[in-house]
Amino acid sequence: MRGICLLLGFAVLLPFGEALAIEPDAPEKLISADDAIGIQARRLVEKRKGPAADADKHRLAALTSFYADRESRPIWIARGVLSLGAKATIGEIRRADDWGLKASAFQLRRTNVSSSASTQELAAAEIALSLAVLKYAHHARGGRIIEPSKQLTTYIDRKPQLLAPSVILGEIAEADDPGAYLQDLNPQHPQFLALRKALLKQRGVNEENGIRPVRLPSSGPQLSLGKRHPDVAILRQILDAPVEPDREGASQDPEVFDATVDEAVKDFQRQAGLYVDGIVGRNTRSHFSGAGPASVSEAMLLANMEQWRWMPRDLGEFYVTANIPEFHVRVVKNAQVVHDERMIVGKTDKQTPVFSDTMETVVFHPFWGVPNSIKVNEILPSLAHGGRVLERHNLRLQYRGRPVNPQNIDWSRTDIRKFHVYQPPGGSNVLGEVKFLFPNRHQVYMHDTPEKHLFKNKERTFSHGCMRVRDPLRLAKAVLHHDRGWTMDKINSTVDRGPQNNNITLKNKVPVHVTYFTAVADEDGNVQAFRDIYGHEKRIRLALAGRWNEIRKGRDHLAPVKRRRIVRQQYNDPISDLFKQAFGF
Repeated sequence: MRGICLLLGFAVLLPFGEALAIEPDAPEKLISADDAIGIQARRLVEKRKGPAADADKHRLAALTSFYADRESRPIWIARGVLSLGAKATIGEIRRADDWGLKASAFQLRRTNVSSSASTQELAAAEIALSLAVLKYAHHARGGRIIEPSKQLTTYIDRKPQLLAPSVILGEIAEADDPGAYLQDLNPQHPQFLALRKALLKQRGVNEENGIRPVRLPSSGPQLSLGKRHPDVAILRQILDAPVEPDREGASQDPEVFDATVDEAVKDFQRQAGLYVDGIVGRNTRSHFSGAGPASVSEAMLLANMEQWRWMPRDLGEFYVTANIPEFHVRVVKNAQVVHDERMIVGKTDKQTPVFSDTMETVVFHPFWGVPNSIKVNEILPSLAHGGRVLERHNLRLQYRGRPVNPQNIDWSRTDIRKFHVYQPPGGSNVLGEVKFLFPNRHQVYMHDTPEKHLFKNKERTFSHGCMRVRDPLRLAKAVLHHDRGWTMDKINSTVDRGPQNNNITLKNKVPVHVTYFTAVADEDGNVQAFRDIYGHEKRIRLALAGRWNEIRKGRDHLAPVKRRRIVRQQYNDPISDLFKQAFGF
């Protein structure tokens, strides 16, 4: 262990002296040469604070343990030079931008060693590359935003799909193609790959040959005849407008907008159907930059790709997925959509959370148990002032399993959270004919609704957080046919029986993925964009840009509902309006 700590010390504090060497008689084994630097390196790392520093400490500790188990044998050095696998790995890390990451985030400077590199340089390259691999894996698996529910909002209940550093180093050390191994650390879901294709397409990258066409920056000064700017040299490359020599044969300045560039720009404007004036302003510049539609920006694609890094690697052979900004729920079997329907999601202040769980039960003619938030904020004020909200909406009140007359209770001093408030099955039940349970800490589920007219709206943010499905019986058929072979006739007969024991426990739990993708791409890289109704995309974009202090996290929707103090005053019982807003009554 002594040697390993110093190995890490050399990688962190190379300027302070030699900490690692390669034994002349054992060129494949790394050894230590300076105890003090190893100790100093650990202290240096320990002084840093924050998630990034914690990740660095974790990676350093993992390297220590990994190389100790290998008796300090290197991964990347073979016969005194960097191996072919090392070079392939370095090349792949440098192409990190093609996977929605940032190649500039990985320190590869010390891996630039020549064939005559010293043992100290090779040792530095070994450690630098191993650390870069671990950091790449951390980012590829979603670790740039390590705790979305804390750093962004509690409504995003996702976690990066991280692998243990020891697993990564062990697997890449044994990989036949380390570069391909790194690629596979990124999500391999078809939709992630489609978004990646859209990203490359927008950047003008040809994935087959890696050619990146010259692009004029989408923003910059107005360019016209006689002006000088570095962007003019880019224009020359795009328009194939060479620099004409002067009368003496001397080359002119390629950054000067001369007559050759002026004429080439006018030809471009004619072909593009633009106003022909030879001036490269905002409109002409946008055509040169090759920017995609204004509604689909690179930042949008990157934010959506980042969310895929938090998704389970295996979504399931059969699963239900609900995309909030799209207002759609789908059933997927063997990667094919077998059911697709509209849905209603939570209001902006009562959002539908983003999470994955498993469906366990389908309930026909369900009871509705009123959650504490509605009890405290919407029912209690009415009861405390003599309102008749319970009978108006066919709600029942129980305490310890026994019916209670609400008129016999002083609600100004009573905690309504201790009571069970529910609505029995029936035509006015807010859950309609069926609900789908996938127990979760957010206490949300999918269900029917009697208010079908709401599905005509383009944006459907009307609920308290649960997802209402337009044709829930078809959804029930899709789930129960897969689980039990039920037909639509069987579904209808179960509904027609009325409110009996209609809790159908699934033989095989069904994965449910509630997502928030504002960009969905097809296999050709064409993107359909949806409005960022809850602001989650914006939060992710800010986080990826390092602008953490600008993120508005909003309220903690998982915090316990507090007891509400009731002040006696004139009261007109607005509960009916509240229910109309919540349930369409």
